[in-house]
Amino acid sequence: MSAGKKILGLIALVLMTALWGSYFYLFQENRNGQLGEASDSSAWCGTPPTSDVAALGKDWLTLRITNTVRGEFMLSGAVIVSERTFDRYDLGRNELRLRLEPLQWSYGVTPIFLEQVRIKPLSRNLSSLDKSAYAELEARPIGVQGRAQAFPFDSYRYGYKPVVYILKGNERIDLKFKRITTRMEMSNTFTPIQKYNRAEYINEKNSLVREEDYKPYAANECAFSVERKDSFKVIVLLLLLVICLPLMHVFYRDEPGIDFLATLVSIGAIRVLLVGPLTDFQLYNIDFLFGAAILLVGTVSLIKAMRANSRRELAAKSGSSW
Repeated sequence: MSAGKKILGLIALVLMTALWGSYFYLFQENRNGQLGEASDSSAWCGTPPTSDVAALGKDWLTLRITNTVRGEFMLSGAVIVSERTFDRYDLGRNELRLRLEPLQWSYGVTPIFLEQVRIKPLSRNLSSLDKSAYAELEARPIGVQGRAQAFPFDSYRYGYKPVVYILKGNERIDLKFKRITTRMEMSNTFTPIQKYNRAEYINEKNSLVREEDYKPYAANECAFSVERKDSFKVIVLLLLLVICLPLMHVFYRDEPGIDFLATLVSIGAIRVLLVGPLTDFQLYNIDFLFGAAILLVGTVSLIKAMRANSRRELAAKSGSSW
């Protein structure tokens, strides 16, 4: 056996070991169809979550942040306004508004762009004992710090200070809500991690770091980072290894078969499964691995087809069977 065949056999053995090892790892990580525990993908910050009954009669803002497997973040939520606050600010006439003031995400950068979140009209049950008003927030996408192109090693950061306010003429009046809860309910592929001070949130080794950066965030400030679960990274690895199977078949065949077509189909299916169809030619780092696999399979198949054609021509000239 030639050295090339031995190396190829060793690579095939490593590939099969990695495939089965990844499979059994994911089997152990499975929790009723979830990657790990369901609690690993959720977290909260601010005022501890409580039941709707406990929130009645109090000013309470609840924000809910969700995302998709592709790293698209959405914000929704609800607000409860007590009778006292409703009457004091005449919220029957003055529209309740919400802005999100971004926290500093890098040293030397001062955030200036605020995110406005629309609050739907307040509904009030005058027949209830507390006469609180309730409204939902209009769901909207939010911008986070991070690079989706680094998939599956992408991570994101988001920090903000929510402020409820009204406009009375040309005057902006901020309402002081003491109870603000943020629920982070991430995709099954992500893990949210709360950050408790500016140094943790920025996470940069910089000479601009000061002692006050280690001061805990205020109760109405929330910052967190979101990272991919290790089990999801193993899934991506497993799918990439599956793509290698037709590539190995190409090296073992004397003549090209349908391996090139199989590679194209498998890469297309895996790409759509992981990051969705190609939109406006937005490429991820993993797309270059897909491209390399297609080029490699195509190149090897073409070389073997050329060799097979040369053998046929030689056999035809010599009158022998090749």
